[in-house]
Amino acid sequence: MSRLNLFLDAPVELDHEAISFNDSLLAPVPKLGTKKQRQALHCILSNVGRYGRQPLFFHMRNQANPPPQYNPHGYGHKPLVAVIEQLRDNGLLQLQRGTSWGPDDDDGKLSSFMPDLKLVQLCDQLGYSKQSLAQQDHFIELRTKEKDGKGKLLSFETSAYSEHINQLMAEYCGFLNQQRLECDGESLGHIHLIRTYKDWDKSGRLIHGGRAWLPFMSFKPAKRERIKINGEAVASVDYPASVPNVIYLHLTGKRLYPEDPYEVEGLGRRSVKAVMNMMLNNGSQHYAVGAMEKYRKKELTEPENEQLDKEIKAFGSLERIMDAVAERNAPISESFYQGKAKGQYYAWIESNLVFEVARFLATVDVPALTVHDEFIVPQSMEEAVREYRYTVALDEQTYGQAY
Repeated sequence: MSRLNLFLDAPVELDHEAISFNDSLLAPVPKLGTKKQRQALHCILSNVGRYGRQPLFFHMRNQANPPPQYNPHGYGHKPLVAVIEQLRDNGLLQLQRGTSWGPDDDDGKLSSFMPDLKLVQLCDQLGYSKQSLAQQDHFIELRTKEKDGKGKLLSFETSAYSEHINQLMAEYCGFLNQQRLECDGESLGHIHLIRTYKDWDKSGRLIHGGRAWLPFMSFKPAKRERIKINGEAVASVDYPASVPNVIYLHLTGKRLYPEDPYEVEGLGRRSVKAVMNMMLNNGSQHYAVGAMEKYRKKELTEPENEQLDKEIKAFGSLERIMDAVAERNAPISESFYQGKAKGQYYAWIESNLVFEVARFLATVDVPALTVHDEFIVPQSMEEAVREYRYTVALDEQTYGQAY
């Protein structure tokens, strides 16, 4: 699954009046009365030619066109939606409105369309083939810090870092698309991961966040276990206490692992993990406590909340629990209560490391699907991945902001 790719531009001179859109006199012929609508049809056919009958996600709601950096051919948003709806009315695609895209709703609710076989065949007849389309070279987006679909796309300066990330992601995604990736007998679709950065400090730099998302990442654990890579069952390999260990590495030069930064006497590991996350992403203990109260109402189960209540009673308050967590992790105490931007900067370091490892695994012919700090790999390669995950480091020249 992928978002509608505005970078695609097949080398086809399209005569829309000569296209046989359907064989039925009952189906309306798409009305492409403007140049922008004809360009929009060209974009849609380029995407169908590239991705076949895979669902493609896009915004139905009215919005401004993306900056040229994300839309180099100047496709108009309104014409794209109009042509998609006409193709739907023509019976050439199925349209589904308002599907959630991403765990943080960076894109809000996206709609999707799935081409009919007739439209795929039409693309092939017109010359919109995979072979004629240039490979995707867009794997980065920068957004304002707002959530719930309000984060606007921002232009960013090309740098050695952005060029490195685009090349890394192109190699990694290209390798994954050579594999057979399935779950419950259905393909996971075309893998096109876009790294999303947030402009937390309004600097326009790519130094906050940097994770990527596709629908398979939201599978429940039991369903992720049913993924198969090239017909083989999978295993999960992750980084224990990933972000805290990244911070230890960044601030002290070495990870705390195999010790556990979430191991605090008198507290459950789930509680410590949640509390530390609030300490890393809020600007004061007061705000961290408030964020923790909201988190527990939304995310913790009733038994987990009962356990946390017992822990708060034993320690005296959430503040004292946070003090105990800070004392346990004194070597990185300077990272606490520095605000969301700093927390997302540490998440940036983590995401860089995860994708460097994933790309390295690709170079040794090990396919690995990433889900935050987790690698989903063929079972026969599990032990090798456990070794490889600690052998890759971030190059100082490329990642100068981190080391």
